[in-house]
Amino acid sequence: MLEKEELILNYLGRRSTMILSTFGEEGPWVTPVFYVNRSLKLYFLSELSTRHSMNLQYSNAAAVAITEDHKDWRTIQGLQLQGISYLVSGEGEIAAALAAYCRKFPAVRHILQNPAAFKGVAAARWHCFLPESLKFTDNTTNFGEKVELKFKLLKTKNGFDLSGN
Repeated sequence: MLEKEELILNYLGRRSTMILSTFGEEGPWVTPVFYVNRSLKLYFLSELSTRHSMNLQYSNAAAVAITEDHKDWRTIQGLQLQGISYLVSGEGEIAAALAAYCRKFPAVRHILQNPAAFKGVAAARWHCFLPESLKFTDNTTNFGEKVELKFKLLKTKNGFDLSGN
């Protein structure tokens, strides 16, 4: 694995919330969602009736930001991603996303075992965000330090996949 990719995957693995930006009939919208990554694929659960899910049905184009709150500009790190999102339909991909999600968020097992007790969980569906481009800002190494990567998206039987840089 390339050093840049390893840096980005480590960063993704240590975070839990992404800010998802979508666009629909009512205009732009952003929302925070928990995610789990499998490589650079970002999976999240949402009800289809949420504004961001409806926006993704209108247009699968999306953008994501992942960062945390910083008090000192020298500690700023963050990812900006542009790409597409799709509704996950393949059983294998759903099972893999669910297993990764439960490993990252162990408390979710309790919720998923009794979805009717938690509003919206029973109706939640898996979405996958795939970046076409990403920029990782890392002021911890040098002010304005950036890593930029671009990808090609390939249509597959059950959705999309990433092709190399």
